[in-house]
Amino acid sequence: MVTQIKKEYEFVLDTLFQKGLFHTYQTSFSIRTENDKFIINKKDSTFNEHDIFKEVHYKEDLSWKDVSIDVRLHSYIYQKQSLAKCIAHVFPLNLVTYSLYHNTFRPLDYYGQNVIGARKIYEVSDMDNFLEQVESIVLTHINENIFIIRGFGAYLYDRDVKELAKKASILENSAEILLKISNV
Repeated sequence: MVTQIKKEYEFVLDTLFQKGLFHTYQTSFSIRTENDKFIINKKDSTFNEHDIFKEVHYKEDLSWKDVSIDVRLHSYIYQKQSLAKCIAHVFPLNLVTYSLYHNTFRPLDYYGQNVIGARKIYEVSDMDNFLEQVESIVLTHINENIFIIRGFGAYLYDRDVKELAKKASILENSAEILLKISNV
């Protein structure tokens, strides 16, 4: 079972990387493995390394120091959302650029409208407590499965890893269309 999950992890991570949505140091990706565990990317690892993820418990322990700074947020989402099988923090350049100029993400293309829909773009006001505010936004709106944070990217969770990758890709494609239309 864990071998299959790791294969799914590597497939989706490769897809996100090839689309320019997953970047070293800026993003995170995890998949639930058991009721109290998940695998998540290690901090400071590069995509082309062979062992870039680690299995951790929901409860904080020493293993958390080796993984993405998003580990606490991923853990909380898994604990609060039984439907969440996988979580990603992506940094799509077009979406991030679009978020700097708008308060709402309203896709105009077919896939954007039907798969993503209109989404609020959340603002973080206190740069000294940036990550804590991002966690607060996600936790306050936990029933949403896509969170766009101004200048920071998006968090997504889903039951299916391929659906998560599809939604991340649609976010970026829709943002690119919106930017081209608005000449930003």
